[in-house]
Amino acid sequence: MTLRSRCISLIVTFIALIVYNVTLLYTIANFDINFYVKTVCLLLNLPAAALLLLGVIGNYQQCVRWVISISALLAIASICYYIVLKFDLISKFDSTEKIQAFLTKYGAYAGMIFILVQFLQVTIIPLPAAVTTLAGVALFGFWPTFFYSIIGMMIGSLLAFYLGRKFGVKLIIWLFGKNAYEKYVKFTQGKDKIVLTLMFLFPFFPDDLLCIVAGITDMKYWQFFIIMLITRPINILIMEGALKGFSSIPLTGYGIPIWIAIIAIALVVVVLAFKYSGKLEKALLTLFDKISSKIKKRNDVKIKDVYSQSQSCYDKNNIIK
Repeated sequence: MTLRSRCISLIVTFIALIVYNVTLLYTIANFDINFYVKTVCLLLNLPAAALLLLGVIGNYQQCVRWVISISALLAIASICYYIVLKFDLISKFDSTEKIQAFLTKYGAYAGMIFILVQFLQVTIIPLPAAVTTLAGVALFGFWPTFFYSIIGMMIGSLLAFYLGRKFGVKLIIWLFGKNAYEKYVKFTQGKDKIVLTLMFLFPFFPDDLLCIVAGITDMKYWQFFIIMLITRPINILIMEGALKGFSSIPLTGYGIPIWIAIIAIALVVVVLAFKYSGKLEKALLTLFDKISSKIKKRNDVKIKDVYSQSQSCYDKNNIIK
């Protein structure tokens, strides 16, 4: 690292940490924050400063890049956290009833607002899809919610994939180097499509993060679009049909081991899919080949029948005398 790049790195990191600390102190002063949360947030400055000094003095370029990214992330997170507390966003949208009341205010435009909410849920707002979908079912009914959700989630998923492809790859290469990224792509090649498809089917995984991860892989846009076209409707149907039963499982007491078991089963399925992705892909391709060959045989039989019938008019025995 040159002297200029070291100075720039120091300035950028210190500005990010100043923004983080000022926002954090202002938040602590105006809102009732848990003591342990405050302590952990303030102590995060120590490892960031230590890593920065280590990277600059020891000329570890990769270490400096990590510290810059962490500091910028802390600054952005503190600002977002303050906005959430300032406008009380969590309590306004933490239940289906509140989301339903929010949408009802817009009357005829409620459908468009719901599409926008589903779009933001995939991209920006950390809302569980289950909550928004159940609110939509309560307000619009089953099928309108299904179509509204598909429109909003498909657009949001494609945007998140684009962001992952446009900025995620560059960020990974910048943080870990091109060789590490190429090794990651080589390791996940052939496994990413099946594993991500299964993860998109389960409503427990964060949609926005999965779409960004898909953008970081070597998956093509049309492949991601087909996966979304298959998994999104199924995912929404699962949520609309099954989450009424899931909603009856409490997040306390006996409900905790049940939720742990459900999430554990989903993770086991994903891990097994990653491990045996080659066999799964081969089995799917074999199945598609069999289906396509049967369709082709049927078409060939139909063509032969038509051809034989057309030839029969030239048979001398068929000529009326």
